[in-house]
Amino acid sequence: MQDSGDARLIAYGKLIEALPGLLDAEGRAALCDWLSERQVMHDGQEDPGAVIVEGLETELAIAQVFRELSERLGCRQL
Repeated sequence: MQDSGDARLIAYGKLIEALPGLLDAEGRAALCDWLSERQVMHDGQEDPGAVIVEGLETELAIAQVFRELSERLGCRQL
C-alpha cells in the first residue's frame, strides 16, 4: 500500500497534467508567468562566483521543479 506522501505526489502530478485543459488562455499565461518568476533563484548577488551554494540545495531543487512544471504545461509555446 502506498503512503499518503506517494498519493499526494500522484495527485499533484494529475493536477498539473489537467491544468492546461482547465485554464483559459489568460489563466494559463498567468500561471506560466508565475512559474517563470520562480525558475531562477534570486540571491541578490551580481557575481555568480560569489554566491555560496552550500545550504541552498533545496531552493535550487525547487527552482528546477518549477522549470519542469513550466515545460510540462507548455509555457514556452505561449
